[in-house]
Amino acid sequence: MSGVGQLAPAAIGAERVTSPAALAARPDACSACSGALDPLGHCANCGAVFGEAYRCPLCHAISDVEASKTQYTRCRACGGPRIPPSESAMSEAEVACLRDARSEQLRAGAFRAGSGFAFASGGLSLLVTLLVLLVTSPAPLAQVAALLASLVPFALAFFALRSARGHARKFDAALQQAWLLAASRLVSAHGGQPSAKAIAQLLRVDEPRAELLLAELSVQDFIAQPAEPPARVRVTELTDPADLAAAEETTRGTSGVSRP
Repeated sequence: MSGVGQLAPAAIGAERVTSPAALAARPDACSACSGALDPLGHCANCGAVFGEAYRCPLCHAISDVEASKTQYTRCRACGGPRIPPSESAMSEAEVACLRDARSEQLRAGAFRAGSGFAFASGGLSLLVTLLVLLVTSPAPLAQVAALLASLVPFALAFFALRSARGHARKFDAALQQAWLLAASRLVSAHGGQPSAKAIAQLLRVDEPRAELLLAELSVQDFIAQPAEPPARVRVTELTDPADLAAAEETTRGTSGVSRP
C-alpha cells in the first residue's frame, strides 16, 4: 500500500483538518504491514500514512508531503502546497493561505501554457505569412498589414507571460505567509523559544530555511509591538539672569514677612 489513501467525499471541509480531535482519528496499526504508527499516523516501516492529520486541505486526500522546488513541501496526491502535519493543529488562516497559494499557482501555470501556445502560434503564423508574401508579392501596404497581423500572437504571448509572473509572485507571497503562520503556531506550541533545528524537523525543511522563518517572525513581532510615546520636552524662552535674581529676592522677602 502506498502513502496515499483514498479520496474523501467532497463534503469534507477544512475544519476536519484543523480540529484537534481529527489528529486522533487514525487506526492503531498499519493496515499494509501491521507496523506501529507514530502519534500522527505515519508508519515508519512502510511509509504509509493514516488518519485525518494527513488529509490535504486542498484535495482532501489522505497523503503524505514531499519536497518541492519551492524549498517547501507539497502534497503527494495533488501537488498543491502543504504544511507537514504536526501535533499542533493547523489554523484556518493557514488553510486559507494555502488555498490562495494553490489558486495563484494554477493561474500562473495556465498563463504560462497560454503564453507558450501563443508564441508557437505566432511563429507558425509568421512563417506562413512570409511564404505567402514571397510567392504572391502583394502591394507594400498589404505586406505591412500581413506582417503586423502575424505579430499579434507574440503580443498575446508577452501579456500572458507577464500575467503568469504576477500570479507567481502572489503564489510566493501566499505560500510564505502560510509557512510563517505555521512557524508561529509551532513556536507558541513549544514554549515560545524553540531552536531552528527543532522547527526544521517539525516543518521538514533545512535549518537555514527554519532560521529565516524565525528571523521573519522576530521582525513581524517587533513591528507589531506598539511604539512607546516619545518623551515630551517643555521649551520656554530664555530669562534674563537679572530678572531671575529679582524674583528670588522678592520670594525671600515675602517668605520673611510671612513668618511670625
